[in-house]
Amino acid sequence: MRDVFYTILIVWIVWKVIDSISTYNKRGSNSTNAGQRKKRAEGETTVDYVPPTKKKINDDDGEYVDYEEVK
Repeated sequence: MRDVFYTILIVWIVWKVIDSISTYNKRGSNSTNAGQRKKRAEGETTVDYVPPTKKKINDDDGEYVDYEEVK
């Protein structure tokens, strides 16, 4: 009987530790996003994705020009 009690107690303690860690992680991630979130009016659309910028071409790289050699 004592073994069953200890097993249940250990499982409960492990479950509480895991639950507190997950709650801490959720709270930490929400606090970093809290400054970024703004109140929006109903029906307002926002886009959180910003596409990556295009690669800059240096002046000395130039462009490829297709040509035919005339003889």
